[in-house]
Amino acid sequence: MITKIFKNKKVLFLLALILIGSLYFIYLKFKNNQNYEGYILTKVEKGIIQKSISGTGYVTSTNVFDIKPSISGKILNIYIKEGDYVNKGQLLFILDDSDIKKQIRDLELEIENSKLSLAKAQDDYQKILRGDDLRKNYESLLKTLNDIFVDYPNDLEKIRKVYLEKELDKTEFNIEYYLYYFPEIKLDLSKIEKDLDYLKKEFVLMSNKLQIAKFNTPNIDNDLIKNSYNLVLKTQDFIKLGLDIIRRLKENIGLTQASHTKQDIIDKHYIDLYSLYSKYNAYLETLSSLVNLVNNYQDTLRQKEYDIKSLEILIKQKENKLQDLYDDLKDYNIYAPINGIIQNVKVKAGDVVSSNTTLAQLVSNEKIIEVSLNEIDAAEVRLGQLAIITFDALPNIKLKGRVFYISPVGEVNQGVVNYLVKVSMENNPQVKIGMTANVEIITKVKKNILTIPNSAIKSINNKYYVEIPDEKENITKITKRPIKLIYPTKKVFIKTGLSDGNQTEILEGLKEGDIIIVKKIENSSNNNQQSQGLFQRLLPNPRQFIPQSRPQNLQKQFQRQ
Repeated sequence: MITKIFKNKKVLFLLALILIGSLYFIYLKFKNNQNYEGYILTKVEKGIIQKSISGTGYVTSTNVFDIKPSISGKILNIYIKEGDYVNKGQLLFILDDSDIKKQIRDLELEIENSKLSLAKAQDDYQKILRGDDLRKNYESLLKTLNDIFVDYPNDLEKIRKVYLEKELDKTEFNIEYYLYYFPEIKLDLSKIEKDLDYLKKEFVLMSNKLQIAKFNTPNIDNDLIKNSYNLVLKTQDFIKLGLDIIRRLKENIGLTQASHTKQDIIDKHYIDLYSLYSKYNAYLETLSSLVNLVNNYQDTLRQKEYDIKSLEILIKQKENKLQDLYDDLKDYNIYAPINGIIQNVKVKAGDVVSSNTTLAQLVSNEKIIEVSLNEIDAAEVRLGQLAIITFDALPNIKLKGRVFYISPVGEVNQGVVNYLVKVSMENNPQVKIGMTANVEIITKVKKNILTIPNSAIKSINNKYYVEIPDEKENITKITKRPIKLIYPTKKVFIKTGLSDGNQTEILEGLKEGDIIIVKKIENSSNNNQQSQGLFQRLLPNPRQFIPQSRPQNLQKQFQRQ
C-alpha cells in the first residue's frame, strides 16, 4: 500500500507541499516571536535643559581689540586709564543703569503685590471650603430627596391605577377609555407602560445612591443631584400627560352640560392626578432652589480656582521678565574680554554712547575664535555667554570660552545676513592659529525642571499632548523593553517650555513621576502577506473549480447560500 502511494507522483507532490507549508508556518511563528510589539514608557523627571547655538569658525588672534558696549547709554564710571594692564573679566566701564534698576524695583513690587493677591485668593478659597453653606445646602437637598422618595412608590402606584386600571370599562384600561374621546391624540399604550417601568427603575437606582450619599456628605454627588431632579421632572411630566386629557374631557362635559355615567370615577382620577401634579411642582421648586445654591457655591469655588491659577501664571510671567531685566542689567557693566593693555580711552564720564561706539582699545595677542552666525541665531547671543569649543584636529580637547564681541552690523552674502561673533577661550598650547573650531554657545539654561523626551510629544489642533497608560494598567516598574498595554491609552494636554532638541520642559499637565508613552513599537513584518503569497503560489485557486457559467437558477441558489 505504501509503495503504491509513493509511486503516485501526485500524492508525493501533495505531501511535499504539506511538509513545506508546515515548515514555513513554524518559521513564521518563530519569526513573529522575535518581533516584539508594545509601548516604550518613561517617567517624568526633573533635570536640566540647555539651549545652545552652534557654529563653525577659525582660531585667530588680535593685537588690537575695540571695546564696545552692547547697548546704548550714558557713561557713569570709568575704572581704567591708558597703559593699564587688565585681566580678563576686570570691570572697565559702567553705564548709567538707573532706568533699568527702576524697572526692576517696580516689577519686584508688582510681583510682591501679586503674591499678596495670590495668598488672599488661596485664603478665600480655603475659607469657602471650610464654610458650612455648601454642606448645609447639600444636606437640605438630600433631606428633600429623602422626603420625595419615601412617598414615591405610593405616588407611582396612584398614577398606575389612574392609567392602567379598568375602572371605566372592564374591557380596556382607563387611559384607553379617555383617549377614545380624543382620537387626534396619538398615544401608544406601550409607551405608557415603558415610561412607568423607566420611572420605577430610575427610582430604585436613585434611592440606592441617596442612601450612600447620606453617609458621605463631605463629597457632593453631582450625578445624584442631576438625575434625581430629572426623575422628579419626568414624573411631573408623566402626571401632566393624563391630567391634561382628563381635564379636556371634564371641560367638554361641562360645556355640553351633559352628564357622564362614570362622572365620579373621572372626578376622582382628576383630583388624584391634580394633587400629585401640585405636589411634584412644589418638589421641583424646592429642588431648583437648593440645586441653584449648590451650583452657585461650586461656581464660586471654580472661579476662585481660576483666579488662583491666573495669579500663579501672572507671577511666573513677571518673574521671567524680572530675570530678563537682571540679565540685561549685566550689559551695563563692561568687562575686559581678554588679558591685555588699555590704549586710546576715547570717552569720559557723562558721554552718551551706542553699541557702535568704541570706548577704548585693548592690545593683546591671545587666541580667540571668530564665528559667523545667521541673524536668527545671532539674535539669541549675548555678551558673556558660556561657549564650549572643540576642534576637528584635536578631538580629545574641549575648552571653555565666553562671548566677548557681537558685531552690531551684519554682513549680507547672497541674500543671507550673518553677524561676526568673537569668543575668548582657555589657553592651550596645542591649539594653533587657523585651526577649525566648533563653537556651541549656551544661550539659556534651566535647572531642576520637569522634562520629557521630545519623541513623546504629539500635537493636535495646535495643542501639544502626551499619551499615558490607563491607571488600571497598574504599572509600577519601567523597563527598556516594550510593554504591552491592555487598556486604551489616554491623552493629556500639556504646556511646554524650553527645548534642546532632545528634551522639553513641561510647564503644565504633568507632574514628577508620571508615566508617559515615548513611542509605540509595531511589528513591521509582513509575514501574513508572505504566507498568503506562498499558498497562492503553491495551491490552486479554489475558484478554478467553480464553473465560469452555470444555469441562472443555480447562480441564485449559490447567492442565497
